[in-house]
Amino acid sequence: MGITMTGAVDEIAHNFIVPDGTRMEEHTIVACGDVIIGNGVNLGYGVIGENITVGERTSIEGDVKAHSDIRVDLWSKIHGSVSVEADAYFGEFVSIDGRLSVGGNLDVGSNVKIAEGYTAKGWIVVRNPLPVITFIFLYLLTLLQLGRAEEVERALDELFPEEESFLSGKLMIIPDDAKITLTEIIVPGAAVIQNDCRLFGNIRARSVFIGDRNRIFGSVRTDDDVQIGVGCTIDGKIESKREVIISRGSHIMGDVEAKMVILHETARVDGMIRAPEGVILIRDETVGLKDETLRTYHCFSLLFPEEALPRRGLIDGDALNTGYTNQLFHETARD
Repeated sequence: MGITMTGAVDEIAHNFIVPDGTRMEEHTIVACGDVIIGNGVNLGYGVIGENITVGERTSIEGDVKAHSDIRVDLWSKIHGSVSVEADAYFGEFVSIDGRLSVGGNLDVGSNVKIAEGYTAKGWIVVRNPLPVITFIFLYLLTLLQLGRAEEVERALDELFPEEESFLSGKLMIIPDDAKITLTEIIVPGAAVIQNDCRLFGNIRARSVFIGDRNRIFGSVRTDDDVQIGVGCTIDGKIESKREVIISRGSHIMGDVEAKMVILHETARVDGMIRAPEGVILIRDETVGLKDETLRTYHCFSLLFPEEALPRRGLIDGDALNTGYTNQLFHETARD
């Protein structure tokens, strides 16, 4: 499905998207690609990324380092230093508590405050830079008024190559009004955490998708579904008003509470499972394999989960009664 401008804005405005390899360290979020931080965000970390865009009235509690450009909209506050390897754009009334270092050009609006001074190797211009979204909107609007629909299509293709969704790229999105601190991650929409990430804080979101080989130091609570990928560790409990899916080799250190729980046989839940509509156990077809071969299979399935799907349906076993822990499962295999 091709991306639309409405869909793109919705992703930026509501959903928390974490690309592969993102790490939350003691004071800093380290992203492997670009970072978009929405309006009114309370971010209790510094940020390291490629191109970094910060919305209006956002607070960042740490140093910011951009390997390419940075753009910060009006009234935002950075409680640390800022290092930019390329160009920097700061809107009106932005404040920086530390030092600003810019490797390229520096565009600043009026009343920008930099507590510890600044250096810039390129041109320094005092004006009010347009926000990214505003610039794109005005540019496309002008082309449409001139009747250049083909140029609009070409511009959209350049902005969104091959009509891919933001979810497919190395782009981190922190949505409007999100609150992210050492202890909590609160977002208004969905939380999509891709593969090989390390995050701290209790996650509160509308729904949560967690990819493979992630470590979450906190609990997960949603109103909608929760899906946990292969080889993940959750250092807390999972609460959902709908369905929870826990994939192969994942480890949940707390309780799991949901309307229904779907659990792979190699997953582990240390606490209680409470599911009014039952627990479904997913089994792989490993009957007849020797112990050594079985161990090799399980290791292979964690590394390459797509290649190790069961050959004959996903579910082998009946729904189980509420309140059983993983040690108390009573399994009824089908023929």
